[in-house]
Amino acid sequence: MQEDRLEEDAEGLIERAEILKRWAVENKTVLDIGAGPLAAIAARDFHCTVTNIDISADVLMAAKRDAEDETERITFEIGDATSLSYPDRSFDVVISYAVLHHIELDKRRKFIQEVYRVAKEKCIIAEFTSEGFDKIHAVSDFKAVDLEWLERELNSLGEVDKYSGTVMKVYVLLKTHEIPQD
Repeated sequence: MQEDRLEEDAEGLIERAEILKRWAVENKTVLDIGAGPLAAIAARDFHCTVTNIDISADVLMAAKRDAEDETERITFEIGDATSLSYPDRSFDVVISYAVLHHIELDKRRKFIQEVYRVAKEKCIIAEFTSEGFDKIHAVSDFKAVDLEWLERELNSLGEVDKYSGTVMKVYVLLKTHEIPQD
């Protein structure tokens, strides 16, 4: 159905606002993993209170400059998504937009567990398909995310809604139970 398609930019990236709209991220507390424009869009257009984390202070500073009109609704913090300092269920929604491929392969499961742990309602993970990864990161040291693996991991935690775009997929994990402790 054409009306169900999410808007994409010229490169095929799914528009961040489309994701927020489709999965009803409005008037929520949001943890946005990875500095970028999503935090400002969520604060400005969707009335969210956002904590934006990244491991790079320089990237966070640039994101803060770009979001200067929205900084009263956004907190910028240096943070490692594989070892979050927040208590369980700290945010209504946790969002990772094209971040997982930046995480080392052996830490990706921990990333998913941490994202799930700090979410109250849902986790949204948008990631490149293999074609999208090759298009965007053809020359990089990053490793594409095995989307079949990602879907299995998310399904092991709860109900997953998914959307396939031109070069990205979006997975929404609805929070239905707590993660078992090791």
